[in-house]
Amino acid sequence: MKKLLLSEINKVQWLPKNTLVEIYLSEEMPPVELCTSAYALVFKNGELLQTDLREGERPIRMLDIPGGHIDEGENPEKSVIREVFEETGVHIQQPKLVAYRKITIHSPKPEEYRYPHPVSYMLYYLAKVSEETPFDGNDDTHGRVWLKPGEYEKSHWYLSNKILVDEIVRQIGKK
Repeated sequence: MKKLLLSEINKVQWLPKNTLVEIYLSEEMPPVELCTSAYALVFKNGELLQTDLREGERPIRMLDIPGGHIDEGENPEKSVIREVFEETGVHIQQPKLVAYRKITIHSPKPEEYRYPHPVSYMLYYLAKVSEETPFDGNDDTHGRVWLKPGEYEKSHWYLSNKILVDEIVRQIGKK
């Protein structure tokens, strides 16, 4: 099943103007060669795992979901497992694709744009915690944060992706 949650012309600063961004709830993998990054929604007792990003990784310090670029030769599942551990010190298991963001650029490929053009995908997985290790941060992050349901709004990422998180939380509640 594939369900369109959001469709809008670009509101993301780093994307070229006239870019269509669509978010789909789906367990179906889009063409893997067009997938650029993988992120995890990790819940523990209703709390949502966040990485506390340092300035430089983003323009300001902020909370974000763990994840990042898929390295060359790496499959998306291994990428999300690696990224979550690197950014939070949390080992995850059984990452399950639950959504993706489809980015369609309706203009020539920008010179500095390093992603597939005109279409690329960002993947979102739901994953279970298998182990938390001691973690005080690294060059990219100050550490991990677990947000209780009433605290999700502290996350800049959540505020920009509320429709996606709320739908996934609804799906989890149905199981």
